[in-house]
Amino acid sequence: MMKPSRAWQATQWLRSIPKWIYDHDTLYLGFLALIVGVMAGYGALLLRFGIEWVSRVWTGESTWSEAIGQAPWQIFLFAPVVGGLIVGWINTRWLPSDQARVIPGVIEALSVRGGKTTARKTGGELVSNIVSVGSGASMGREAPTVALGASLASLIGQWAKLSEKQMRTLVGCGVAAGIAASFNAPIAGVLFALEVILADYAIATFTPIVLSAVIATVITRAELGNFPMFTIPEFRLVSSWEIPAYVGLGIFCGLLAAVTVKSMPIARRLFETYVAKRSLRPAAAGLMLGLCALVVPEIMSIGYGTVDGILLENVKADILGSAFPLAIFLAILLVMKIFTSVMCSGGGFGGGMIGPSIFIGATAGALYGGIVHGFFPTWSESYGAYALVACGAMLAATVQAPMSSILMIFELSNDYHIMVPLMTACVVAAGVKRMFGSGSVITESLQEKGVDTEWSLERSWMRAVPIKRMPWKAIPSVLGTAKLEELKSVYVSTGKGVVVVTDDNGDMTGLVTFEDLKTWLLDESLDQVVIASEVANINVMTLSEDDSLLDAIDVLDRETFEQVPIVSRENPKKVLGIISRNAVFSTYHKMIVKHGDDHTRNW
Repeated sequence: MMKPSRAWQATQWLRSIPKWIYDHDTLYLGFLALIVGVMAGYGALLLRFGIEWVSRVWTGESTWSEAIGQAPWQIFLFAPVVGGLIVGWINTRWLPSDQARVIPGVIEALSVRGGKTTARKTGGELVSNIVSVGSGASMGREAPTVALGASLASLIGQWAKLSEKQMRTLVGCGVAAGIAASFNAPIAGVLFALEVILADYAIATFTPIVLSAVIATVITRAELGNFPMFTIPEFRLVSSWEIPAYVGLGIFCGLLAAVTVKSMPIARRLFETYVAKRSLRPAAAGLMLGLCALVVPEIMSIGYGTVDGILLENVKADILGSAFPLAIFLAILLVMKIFTSVMCSGGGFGGGMIGPSIFIGATAGALYGGIVHGFFPTWSESYGAYALVACGAMLAATVQAPMSSILMIFELSNDYHIMVPLMTACVVAAGVKRMFGSGSVITESLQEKGVDTEWSLERSWMRAVPIKRMPWKAIPSVLGTAKLEELKSVYVSTGKGVVVVTDDNGDMTGLVTFEDLKTWLLDESLDQVVIASEVANINVMTLSEDDSLLDAIDVLDRETFEQVPIVSRENPKKVLGIISRNAVFSTYHKMIVKHGDDHTRNW
């Protein structure tokens, strides 16, 4: 017999690698995480360059900040209106009206659809976000980058036929890669995915997310260079007496965040009330933005050029050609940016609120720092330092993610001296905002829709537990034509507390419990007169054999029944058994204990 050649053996070995990887869950997810990191990294570049291209079409410059004083004033009015019309058309033709978008859409997909999205929605959001921010909408590119990474991960996960647990992790990889690519901050990207999206710190989750964040960062650095997003001055804590001032800055940012978050649903309702056509709402928001931009053009688009100027304390306080005191200019800019960002979001423009939060924070910090430095010049740093810290504090408050925000600003500044004031301001700001409600710029729209954002991880666990793995009981049955006497006898002798009533084909026509039977018990003269179909309750909620623990809990929350029939997949009237409320919630408690132990061991 001829011995196989080494080339043939090598070929067979290479072919076995994909199956070997697939059979090892951690390695398989790690392999997919690398793919997600690559796609999210290039997706971030596509989004960034797409926004710059649209901006050049309107202004001749790659950013709207560079166009201030260069582009004709009409462009600041015309571009957001025309862009709004295009976005409105995309919203109505490409994007489902009943699904959230950008980062809220990611969380909704995880909570409601097991992390699944569609290629159509992914493409529609991408184009909408590029046109929106490129046309001057007062939004940011970071949230769209996160959503694009998560959507690409979801599509890959669906192609790979991942379980819901694996899908959650892979979507988290896309989120981390998006943040890492946007801010050149891989550590913050990882923590953002864990803190904001997944609420899951297990090692099995952590490892692939780190891989994706690193790969996305490497790709964007190769194209854009290893530079921070902003020009960051050297930070200096002049005196320990400044710490109370940073506490005050946290309070100020927390209050501004509360105003911003509370205003967002109001803006949505105003557009729904006064602009009936969904397709025209972005254009209406664009018109308001354009009118405001004629006064303060710095509010257009992302505005990071203005943020750079604030951090370097190089601000041109000019309104309509007239010089203004810096404090007044910053106050007007702050109010205008909050107003236009909320209106653009409420009107349906693409983009997200991470970028505006950073802009608002820088402006608020500069305003606050200028006042503090004016009163205590020898004990405090100038306003640029407060602007830098406030970027993190405002983001921590609006997104309700203090740890991610702290790490993000630390990675941007690469200065350990900032940590104490930054931690102080971020934690205080997040706490003050939470006093006015748990909603954030990411979750408030989902909470308004009734999507529970606080327990999406538990929902994922519950979906993973099929009804088939829970303890059923056999269910006694009688024909609908059976006499009351027979029905009573079956009910008592079986002791199950429930009897299913069927037709001649064995299909369920109703259910009898003690509540249904008790009114017929006292009068024995009815035993041979009344039949089972007259006693049965025909309004019966059922569970399919393909349903999950989550479906069972949803049904039992709506019903007073102590037991729910399980029906066949092929024939929803064919009863296979019955499951009790006690069995459902006993399974739930065991699941919580098991996952709690697993997470403790993994961590």
